[in-house]
Amino acid sequence: MSKKDKRIILIAQCLVNPYCRVHILGQNFDLSRELMDYLMEKRVGIVQYPCPETTAMGLMRNPQGRQQYDNIFFRNHCKELLKVPMLMVREFIKNGYRLTCFIGLENSPTCGVKWGKHKVNKHQTESPNPVDSPDPGEPLLKGIMTEILSEELANDKAEIPFLEFPAQSETGSDKRKKFWDELKKTIEKDLGQR
Repeated sequence: MSKKDKRIILIAQCLVNPYCRVHILGQNFDLSRELMDYLMEKRVGIVQYPCPETTAMGLMRNPQGRQQYDNIFFRNHCKELLKVPMLMVREFIKNGYRLTCFIGLENSPTCGVKWGKHKVNKHQTESPNPVDSPDPGEPLLKGIMTEILSEELANDKAEIPFLEFPAQSETGSDKRKKFWDELKKTIEKDLGQR
């Protein structure tokens, strides 16, 4: 196996185990299976980190916005959960593997890549539901875990694409097509036809 064939990917745990997702994000097993089948077919090793929301709040948690997770306790929890997966990533890179990208979960306050404006409830607390008509100029934040992961990778001078898994998108949707185009481009980079 040549060096360019040795690839790994870093992903959120719910992409392999959709049961970890909070119920409003859906448990799209078909899309997860499609993703895993593609990665295995392309011989891409998978490094995942434990779900920070599940490990902090359990499976029966209520859906929340990014605002509720943006606190020192949850951030510290995320940093602890990333320690071993980042050691694994560093070990793979040291041994000639290419970290191709990170895949987070669309509209996740923790593992999303593009968190925009969301609805607020009567208490003015951010909702996990995006506004119906977002302003195209609205600044986008990363989810809390994605933000921390981005900082870790920047410290290692590792520049990789951050993609969002469109768990709520319909088959054939523009979001789904865009995700697959971006994923195939980054995974199959420098490999020619396979």
